[in-house]
Amino acid sequence: MTPKTHGIFAVLVHRPVGPLLVLAFAARTSAAVLPIALLLALADRYGYGRAALVGGSTTLVLALLVPLRGRLLDRAGHRHALPVMGACAMVLTATAAVSVAARWPWWTTLLFVLAANMSSPPLNAALRASWRHLVTSPQDLKAVHSADSILEEAGFVAAPLTAGALIALLGPVPAYETAAAMFLVVIALYLTAARAYGLTPTRASAAPVRTGTARHAHQWLGPLAQPRIVMIMLPLLVMGCLFGGMGIYVPAYTQHEHATALIGPLLAATSAGGVIGGLLYAVLPTNRLPLWTLYRLLTAGFALPACFLLLARPPWALGTLLLLSGLFVTPLFISAFLLIDAHATDDVRTEANTWVGSSTDVCNGITAIVIGALTAQQHFTNALTVLTGCAAFGLLTAALLPAPTPPTTTQPATGVPAPATPADDVQAHT
Repeated sequence: MTPKTHGIFAVLVHRPVGPLLVLAFAARTSAAVLPIALLLALADRYGYGRAALVGGSTTLVLALLVPLRGRLLDRAGHRHALPVMGACAMVLTATAAVSVAARWPWWTTLLFVLAANMSSPPLNAALRASWRHLVTSPQDLKAVHSADSILEEAGFVAAPLTAGALIALLGPVPAYETAAAMFLVVIALYLTAARAYGLTPTRASAAPVRTGTARHAHQWLGPLAQPRIVMIMLPLLVMGCLFGGMGIYVPAYTQHEHATALIGPLLAATSAGGVIGGLLYAVLPTNRLPLWTLYRLLTAGFALPACFLLLARPPWALGTLLLLSGLFVTPLFISAFLLIDAHATDDVRTEANTWVGSSTDVCNGITAIVIGALTAQQHFTNALTVLTGCAAFGLLTAALLPAPTPPTTTQPATGVPAPATPADDVQAHT
């Protein structure tokens, strides 16, 4: 192990980064187990129709309201907003679990779950906005974001396995109760860690001086008033389209072809590629490229295999293309978070981080509805045509992304050493 590698490894395993990474993995895994267990618990009580209504409504509310919760943290300050939001989410989640166990009317569960999601603190965005204050060099920041995103992708693999094991061992309703209890414990641990490691500043960050149109734009649009923040989101919109479409197309097409045993491996292909790609991104000297140039290449790499989906009627071909696209998923997310670190101002930093997931989730839901309508009529070729068009738009997006500009040496106003050059061209010191 080289001295440089040893130094990065030390950053990842020691306090506060190491414990926070473990806590983030636990938080994301438990949060992903909860809706799976809820779906099956409600299906056991009320049938899949009402269970799907609760699950779909929850996903849509989560995608649309996360940025507003991030804005609340930015403007009210983490120290005051996080405990209140966390306490509300814990009470409402526990009440939702009681409503299922006690066989209350299904719509009461829907109301409690929606309220819990609306009040739940955006833990992922709050943590990612804090990394830049916990490390002191661009290499360490890249390493932390890489580890964070790889663990997040691994959580998407661990969550369904955990949910399946709980359901097999306990049954649907007890499994949901257990998942809810796990989620409550994780929120309590996060709030404790946030205070212990100083991640909850007493006051909200001071906003830069803005006048006229710029002030009104930031008041209403937050980070989206910055054109470069919007450009960061464009590849994520394309990613969400393909995620949502494939999440419906794969099970529908494999069932139509009487190959249901392939549903799991095909759905896992993208996440498997994401884990591999994230590990490669972490060890390769990608910091030698300007970050916007790297973002262009990763966007094109993700979209290019999906442009051949019309040829992917054999399951093996579909799985191969999904794996190839998946190689670029985690690197794209890591680069998006690094670009946000470079461009977002402190007064909108948490909200800017929430838009990474929300932009993906909104397009995910919309495309899922479109592909669901097509596959319901067994128009599989038309469904692949739509997804191929989304991938082609991804290539166009790669061409439209901003070109890098010469780096500056501006330091943050807080006096904390800049973890990454806050300019379009984020370079490594290697």
